[in-house]
Amino acid sequence: MQNDLDTNKGDRNLGLVGRRRFIGLVSAAACGAMFSIREAKAGLFYSTRPVKGIPQAWVAAKGLDVLRYANYIKGLRLKNMSPYTVLYPHFKTRGRKRNSLPPRYMWRNIAATLRVIDAMASRMRALPKPLVSVYRSPTYNRAVRGRSQSQHLQNRAVDVQFKGVSAYTVSAVARKMRAEGKFKGGVGRYSSFTHVDTRGHNADW
Repeated sequence: MQNDLDTNKGDRNLGLVGRRRFIGLVSAAACGAMFSIREAKAGLFYSTRPVKGIPQAWVAAKGLDVLRYANYIKGLRLKNMSPYTVLYPHFKTRGRKRNSLPPRYMWRNIAATLRVIDAMASRMRALPKPLVSVYRSPTYNRAVRGRSQSQHLQNRAVDVQFKGVSAYTVSAVARKMRAEGKFKGGVGRYSSFTHVDTRGHNADW
């Protein structure tokens, strides 16, 4: 009798474990599906039409998302930056490590920062050069010795140079615009470029 009770108890436990495992698998699948839908909404519905200035070699190397992302950037209607200027650093390499495009769900993160850079260009009456850095993949970020919590990993940061304008002046303009309430974020001055991000709180270096 006791053996029968133990057997029934064991069967119930196995059934409970099975149900928990099933629920876990279903939950994981649902999360994956939601992530895929988020990615699809973020990127798949952007046009794959050719964009002026985007080399065919870039498309051959990384696929149609190059054109989708370029069309997204074009749709921001920036006055002083072309899609080429923005996408350029996504094709850089450091040693054997290649950078990549940001994941689709991060594409919209960069809009606020690009608008700040665009406004800076208008204020200084100077065009930005092809950007030094925008999004960095985790492997590329490590290769260039970027910070582990870098805003570049979230596609919210830009390292920029302006034609004929020193990094000192660029950083001063960025901080002035931030003080005017144009954005909240980080401003970092380096010897040859300026870092600007829109993290939501102010930081300086």
